[in-house]
Amino acid sequence: MKLILIYTLAAGVISAVTAPIPGTSLLLTALEIFMLVHLAKEHDFKLGFKEIGYSAMTIWGVSTVLKDTALEILNFFPIIGWAAEVVVAVLFVFFLGNLANLYFKKKNV
Repeated sequence: MKLILIYTLAAGVISAVTAPIPGTSLLLTALEIFMLVHLAKEHDFKLGFKEIGYSAMTIWGVSTVLKDTALEILNFFPIIGWAAEVVVAVLFVFFLGNLANLYFKKKNV
């Protein structure tokens, strides 16, 4: 859980710093993939390049949709939209980390 919280904090910081810059959601996607690989190693779960590639594409697609939603809010309400983008990033990384942790834990049992 500590590992997930560290990645969640990093996602919040990255999102807060890069919120107004277009195309920076790729930084968050890279952070999410790194978190998945790190969690897999913590549970002695072997991830191949194929699984990492599928995960990267899925995470990129979902996070792009969520980030676009936050950006739409940003267009109407600048301060609230910027905060919404950070909240979306933090929640997505937190829930993704918890789901991955449960998955890797169950596969290892």
